[in-house]
Amino acid sequence: MNTYCYSWQSELSSEHCKTIKALFFEGKPKQAGVGNVANIDKSMRSSNILPCPYDSDNGIYLNRIIRKYITMANRECFGVQLNGFQEFQVAKYNKGDFYNYHMDSNIYDNSSQRKLSITVQLSDSADYVGGDFQFSSDVGKLDEKTLREKGTILVFPSFLYHRITKVTQGERFSLVGWYEGNDWI
Repeated sequence: MNTYCYSWQSELSSEHCKTIKALFFEGKPKQAGVGNVANIDKSMRSSNILPCPYDSDNGIYLNRIIRKYITMANRECFGVQLNGFQEFQVAKYNKGDFYNYHMDSNIYDNSSQRKLSITVQLSDSADYVGGDFQFSSDVGKLDEKTLREKGTILVFPSFLYHRITKVTQGERFSLVGWYEGNDWI
């Protein structure tokens, strides 16, 4: 691995962001859970999501847009074996919502594990206050201003601790997703 993340600033057009964001309102969003079960732990995470599994029309549509970024980041930085995507989620954070430090991957007794995570900023930076994406201090600090720009894409290994700080005003929308590969061991 050459670096801990790979990003494209303002890569997706406003039109793409608007179309992806609209999926949230057209679908049936639900309160976000924690882990691989529907564990609603509001001390850990508070937000709403629209799940877009790999075999859904929305998942297939989103993968067509995102796959090239995962491929490029993996080729340039990470070099992990990937089988495809697991799921995407369109996430909405209202005032007071957050997601405490967590990893997107755990070592389960599964033949396939989350290896790379992707997040796409769908909101304008002026649409909300707080709600910043951050890695834990042992990983490193990113330019939060850049990450808040609409259309910015960030790819990172799923085992890195990260969070979304509490939104104190407005609404924050993002697209998140996970690409899997054979187990780590």
